[in-house]
Amino acid sequence: MRLFLVAGLAWCSVTTIAEAQTEASAVTSLADAVRRATTIGPAAQMAVGRRNELVGRARTDAQRPNPIVELRRENEGAPIPYDDFAQVTLPFALTGRRLALQSALTATRTQATADSLETLRAAGFDAARAWWMAWAAAAEARIATAQAELLDRIAALDSVRAAEGELAEATALRMRLEAQRMRHVAAQAQAAAAQARAQLAARIAEPDPRRLTLAEGIAPLTPLPEVDSALALAAASRLDLAMARAAVAIAEGRRTAERRAVLPDVGLVGGYKGTAGFETSLFGVTLTAPLLNTNAGNRERTAGEWLRAEAERRATELRVTTEVHAALEAARVIDAGTRDFDARFVARADLVAGAAQAAYQEGAASLVELVDAFRAAAEARTAQVRGTLDRALARLDLRRAIGAPALETP
Repeated sequence: MRLFLVAGLAWCSVTTIAEAQTEASAVTSLADAVRRATTIGPAAQMAVGRRNELVGRARTDAQRPNPIVELRRENEGAPIPYDDFAQVTLPFALTGRRLALQSALTATRTQATADSLETLRAAGFDAARAWWMAWAAAAEARIATAQAELLDRIAALDSVRAAEGELAEATALRMRLEAQRMRHVAAQAQAAAAQARAQLAARIAEPDPRRLTLAEGIAPLTPLPEVDSALALAAASRLDLAMARAAVAIAEGRRTAERRAVLPDVGLVGGYKGTAGFETSLFGVTLTAPLLNTNAGNRERTAGEWLRAEAERRATELRVTTEVHAALEAARVIDAGTRDFDARFVARADLVAGAAQAAYQEGAASLVELVDAFRAAAEARTAQVRGTLDRALARLDLRRAIGAPALETP
């Protein structure tokens, strides 16, 4: 009877671990997490704010000057007739400085749009990575919990057998210690899963992490692009590279504007004058002669800004190239190392556990060998989870390196 119970316990252990791994809890999918992070998460508001901030500053520098209107009366209260003046001064941008600043404004709009999209895209990638980490942590916690429950049942049975003299007390004690150790491992896994779920909740604007249950994660082995096509796609799609190029255009526009500021600003003056009963008109030209201030400081500053922007553009291009190479190589290596981590891999581990179960029923295997077999099955399931996680994260890194969205679209 007791042998039958042990055999049933061994059979249940395999199905328990399998059920814990394949438990359906499809509530929050990867697509849901990315959508929430880029629509209702803080990143959406931040993206709009950053764009308005950048464009607003550039518009302040490039805006047209207002006309100056002057109304003045002189000699009021004097024994001589008073004089009335009405004068308007219109500044003219004859130096072309404002045109250069308008060019910088156009480049700023391009940079601000790319910056806004990059903020949203980064939020999507962060949410996708957090989702995969939370999924893997939850899956490992289920596996560890199932293993702990299995060892608890075996330890309870061994205690009964030791009390009846059918098993050495040292063997039963060892099993109790192993069960206690596994309970601690399961508690650690559950705590890690709770922390990973909380990190995901913060990125997708979910105030209560306990409400999150994750769908099953599947990382497809889609074909990897060639290096040349990946580099070309990154050069055309990377938003940080577009921002770096726009920064060079902005710096060039500002440098040109400060160079042209050496020329005098011109203003056209026109108006009306009434004096001694006569009505006359007046006109003139105003200019600021660059005799003492030749704008040398601003010219030097903008030249330095252009040099720095150009250097950052080159550094960004080099970084993009190396990131594409590294992401492609990492994806290839991870694909090769985890290609066999599929259902057949877990099935083979279950076969080992089944063989140990049959041997134990026939008295050809010890209880320790049975426990080791089931531990190997649990470790195989954990390896499958981590392999799926590694493939998913490697593909995320590759998509980010080539400037693609976090989610693959048909």
